[in-house]
Amino acid sequence: MHNRKQDVSIEKKSSEKDLFEHMRETSLKLPSQQKNVCDYILAHYQQAAFMKVEEVALATKTSNATVIRTAGSLGFKSYTEMKEEIQHVLTSTTPPPLDRLRKNIAGDSGLNVLDHVIKENIQSLQTLYSQHLAESFPRAIQILQNASRIYILGLRSTRGLAVYLHALLHQLFKDIYLADGSGSDNLFDELYDMTEDDVFIALMAGSPHYTKRTINAVKYVRSRSIPVILITNNLSNVAAPLASAVLLAPQNTNHYSTVTLLTIIDALVFQLGQLKADDARPKLEQLGGLLVKNDISV
Repeated sequence: MHNRKQDVSIEKKSSEKDLFEHMRETSLKLPSQQKNVCDYILAHYQQAAFMKVEEVALATKTSNATVIRTAGSLGFKSYTEMKEEIQHVLTSTTPPPLDRLRKNIAGDSGLNVLDHVIKENIQSLQTLYSQHLAESFPRAIQILQNASRIYILGLRSTRGLAVYLHALLHQLFKDIYLADGSGSDNLFDELYDMTEDDVFIALMAGSPHYTKRTINAVKYVRSRSIPVILITNNLSNVAAPLASAVLLAPQNTNHYSTVTLLTIIDALVFQLGQLKADDARPKLEQLGGLLVKNDISV
């Protein structure tokens, strides 16, 4: 077995290329089931970095023992050590939104930007669906379906997403609230009225840095046993362990993009609209007539 004790300490200062190249090369020499585990981690490393042994075993149709042996074959002392190394890669190689914007502005001006962005967004969407999302999405829908009121919070890079989600849900249902809509210091005044029958949706996509205000809001809401649905781009988000359901929307593009988060938002609204059609349809019809009557739409 290759001894990676020294290698791991080096890779913590290096890039994801070193770790994943080692995994890719080593997997070619491993038994087929262990290779399947490696292939899965390479294809879904953003999710695998936070998955339990049994979750990886289920996803790869192998056993817990095979997953643990794979970590050993890769030179790690334990599966936990391998997870921690992948988590380190995630936090050290994921640029914050502002950095991505700076990189975009300073990029190659000769690039066919429209074609490039479309192709990258398509690729990002193709990798969006995962076992983690498949399990979390129905749980989030069930929470929303049973909620008396829905509160939504998104700050900085996710403020626009929060406004969009609020606008869509508000056209379908009553009791939809955009928390901190005015950007004032009244956020906790608004959250104070929430009860255990409500739900709090937090949007956070600033990896590796997230807004303290949103984190504190999640902590406050959870301290009162109120369900939290977190829509985020990375499971390393410090609010993830507090959430009742985490909807992971990785931003696998070189340019700054919210296409994966928007897709999850659209899916939530679509599914919720179907399940609560009896509530949504009358409001949509009445609202449509009201807009025409008041010359807002034609």
